[in-house]
Amino acid sequence: MDPSEPRLGGSVTASVKGFDVRTFTPYTKTYHGVYGEDFLTFGEFAEGAPESDEALLRIFENDSSVVDKHSFKFTDNKVYYSRDVNAEVKDAEIEHAIEESELTQAVPQTWTETMFYGAGNKAM
Repeated sequence: MDPSEPRLGGSVTASVKGFDVRTFTPYTKTYHGVYGEDFLTFGEFAEGAPESDEALLRIFENDSSVVDKHSFKFTDNKVYYSRDVNAEVKDAEIEHAIEESELTQAVPQTWTETMFYGAGNKAM
């Protein structure tokens, strides 16, 4: 992983802050992953942060130490997303696995746009 050539790939760390409404407690999760020119894969490791690049690359294997894995692939101007969850560690009823699927752009309208372009203009 060469910092002078970021398009060749490297490692990434992301933190998520949230609130668990079931237990009314805040939480923080740290995900570690790898990116390249046409992909981004990161996940939550059972033992915490991987200590080496070899340990980080276990994210591409069916390794039980990766309990929650998210993958983005970029091909032909399209973005594909998938999520794998280790049901032995996480509750599969709450943390759902997602098969690889294409992400599509959705731009919802605000209520003012809906009124102006929709209901407001129908009378004109």
